[in-house]
Amino acid sequence: MKLVHFLMKLRNEQVTVELKNGTTVWGTLQTVSPQMNATLTDVKLSLPSKSGNGAMAGVFLTGGQHNSEQKTTALQYINIRGNTIRQIILPDSLNVDSLLVDERHLQRMRHTGKLAEDSGRKRRMESNGGQSNAPNERCEREREREIEREENGTPKPWNSGWRRVALVYPCIRNA
Repeated sequence: MKLVHFLMKLRNEQVTVELKNGTTVWGTLQTVSPQMNATLTDVKLSLPSKSGNGAMAGVFLTGGQHNSEQKTTALQYINIRGNTIRQIILPDSLNVDSLLVDERHLQRMRHTGKLAEDSGRKRRMESNGGQSNAPNERCEREREREIEREENGTPKPWNSGWRRVALVYPCIRNA
């Protein structure tokens, strides 16, 4: 999974963004674009101590509330260009493992059959009617049906789909 896709899942999380010029931005992450441009709300902006008054003048023009002691400013929202971001610091309470799961990749694997659809599906089907999709049980049911047909003298029609069943269930051999 690309870093940008991971960051797109962090909507409404409290993050700290450190910029390349030393500025620290703390706020609630709202959106992240594919170019890693970030939009934050309820922002506290801390300028580095070495920055001049020109940087603070830009903050005053945006309507920020200035704290003269620490060079911090409170803003309603801010857009940060992606190439100016040095690092994004995530909160400790964030469950990173669940966010790293790529749903598109899982769907692709389920579609190709490399991954089971749902682990609880078999249990639900058994509780809803006693039938299960397990291949061995299917093979047993097909064998029982075949034995009943032979005992009753019912001939197998040539177009009954027996070859198709044999391909789906390899335990049934072509007659």
